Amino acid sequence: MTANKGGRLFKMDLEQVVQRVLVTRRDLTREEVLKRIYDKKRSAEDYLLDDVAARIVAAELGVEVASQEEELFNSEITINSIVSGLNNVTLTARVITVSPVQAFFKRDLTEGKVARLLLADKTGTLRLVLWNDKIGLVEKGEVKQGNIVRVSHGYVREGLDGKLELHMGQKGNVEIQPSGVVESDYPQVDSFLEKIGGLTQKSRNANVLGVVHDVYSVSEFKRKDGTNGKVRRLRLSDETGEIFTVFWNGRVDELGEVQQGMQLRIMNAKVRTQPDGRIELHVENATQVEKLLGQTIPQTLTVGEVTRKIAELKEEGGPFTVEATVASAPEVREVTTFQQEKVLLASFDVEDDTDRIRVTLWRKQAEQARTLQAGTRIKLANIYAKKGFSNLLELTSRNPTTIETLS
Repeated sequence: MTANKGGRLFKMDLEQVVQRVLVTRRDLTREEVLKRIYDKKRSAEDYLLDDVAARIVAAELGVEVASQEEELFNSEITINSIVSGLNNVTLTARVITVSPVQAFFKRDLTEGKVARLLLADKTGTLRLVLWNDKIGLVEKGEVKQGNIVRVSHGYVREGLDGKLELHMGQKGNVEIQPSGVVESDYPQVDSFLEKIGGLTQKSRNANVLGVVHDVYSVSEFKRKDGTNGKVRRLRLSDETGEIFTVFWNGRVDELGEVQQGMQLRIMNAKVRTQPDGRIELHVENATQVEKLLGQTIPQTLTVGEVTRKIAELKEEGGPFTVEATVASAPEVREVTTFQQEKVLLASFDVEDDTDRIRVTLWRKQAEQARTLQAGTRIKLANIYAKKGFSNLLELTSRNPTTIETLS
């Protein structure tokens, strides 16, 4: 491996010194380091050899470099040591997600292919990008979620989103389950899962493990270009909340048969906010979905079982169960949604021995609210906490919300 600067050929050992500096001095770019070395040689009227100039610059920057007799640079590094411009990188990590192979057209109009994997070690996460002839491991299913891989001869670049990526060079290689690796040294896939109740509008992507509660039929639609599309929704939940998950087009077919009680592990789903403030998970090209077969859980064990006092409701989330007294007679009226649908909306306050909060009920739950009077004690199950128009936390209903009058 060589690098060229000002017409001079930089030897392998020089390149290794440069990478040592880049790993240690993350405030410097590759170009800045090479310029310092070039300037050092020029100031000595080229009496210094490349590697000698590089060592002098490294010493001036406070970077320790091995002696000539020792190995100059151990190329196997951790993810938190990655900096832009590194070459000939060797990295061992666990595969957290494997995105489907995507095709694209190159400038010469020939077809190219790319696949992305999310890797993780104890220090962080990093995308691995495989190009063209390197994507066979993904196409053939040889590299899977959960595998430990050793990537060698990689190089580091910034992606379109500004995040660092590890790319495979021509000599690059991916070794699956390399010998001498201790499994416990690498984080498990499930350590990256999030609780559904903790997802907010500020979340961009999410990894969740949820139980399927409702399976809606596939809907077909016409795109603007006249082609047909399809969509399917599921309602997922864990012990902290529930969320609608939307599958589009080819991902509907990939999902196949799914039933209530089945567990799904969904990695790298897109979090989208709907006009009414609800958030949904959308399964896109980069999303990985896994059915945990043989692990069916009764629905009643996982939803609506989190009981809260009003004062305990600090953030958006749910579903919750709240027992409280109606503090003001419900006001029921008809409103028009963003989709131009006319629905019933009921608003009233409830209180318990800790605090008071506003309740907003929609559709069938709003119809039920017509019978409620001030002083009536009620139980709201599968109710959600969200911020209203005044940015104050309130309770709001969804399809599974139930209202029970207590004696």
